Amino acid sequence: MGRRFLWFAVGVGLTALVVLKGREYYERFTPKGVATQLDKTRATATNWVGEFLTTMGEAMDEREGELREALGLDG
Repeated sequence: MGRRFLWFAVGVGLTALVVLKGREYYERFTPKGVATQLDKTRATATNWVGEFLTTMGEAMDEREGELREALGLDG
């Protein structure tokens, strides 16, 4: 009796896992889910590029100041 209950519980647990994961994958790969993923990716990429350009601009300004000081170009 104990063994049957154990395997029954394992089966119920696996079934629940399959159903939940299946629903997650189904929602992810519907047109609405794909559009949501694309929006998230676009927002992340936009933020990353913005931070990169800001950091690069600051580094360029800093390096230009160092070079002007080293070459004595500041009046």
